[in-house]
Amino acid sequence: MNDRNRHYDRNRPRQGSPGPEGFSDGRLVEVHSQIARDKQEPAQGFSMTPILVVFLFCALGFWAGLYLTRNSRGFSASAFDLNAPVAFASAGPVVFEPDAAKGQTLYLANCAACHQPTGAGVPGAFPPLVKSLWVAGDEKRIIKIIIAGMAGEVEIDGVKYNGNMPNVGVALKDAQIAHIATYVRSAWGNAAEPVMDASVAAVRKEIGARGQYSPKEVLDAHPLGN
Repeated sequence: MNDRNRHYDRNRPRQGSPGPEGFSDGRLVEVHSQIARDKQEPAQGFSMTPILVVFLFCALGFWAGLYLTRNSRGFSASAFDLNAPVAFASAGPVVFEPDAAKGQTLYLANCAACHQPTGAGVPGAFPPLVKSLWVAGDEKRIIKIIIAGMAGEVEIDGVKYNGNMPNVGVALKDAQIAHIATYVRSAWGNAAEPVMDASVAAVRKEIGARGQYSPKEVLDAHPLGN
């Protein structure tokens, strides 16, 4: 080994030799390890979640699941369908129930533009439905008019109306027509029986895909007051 290499070796700290403060390398490692063990971890922001909070969250989750199970109607989309029956049988087929509240929503969407939300109609054009004999009595009368429409002049309380009612029922389901008819027959002073979807289905089958009725055709088959 030449002299240059020996000079380099003399300047290297030997293992176990004292450090600049009188500590050997091993002692320095030992002291550092002791300090690391004795140092306390920061406590701010790292506290344990109180057991009461955990319990409350668990109780809330249980209550939410129970509420959804009891009130979601089996998580069925029909819960938000205006055409869906409101009563669910525990066994067997679902029983239809006419719903005037659903009928009002459907009436406002399909009929109120002409007959008005108040049922007052439009003078000279669309007859009123308020305390009307046209919607009371035989339910087939209003069902036929909703399904097929009616065109021609009618006179109510001395006022003539010559509007053209379209066949709005063609685009509606039987249950929807039943809801509308039930609402109209029970609103604005009317007091007629509710209409079932089976009745609408029977009338639809009876009249088929015919055109609009004339007032005379309707009154000949279903006179007012009956």
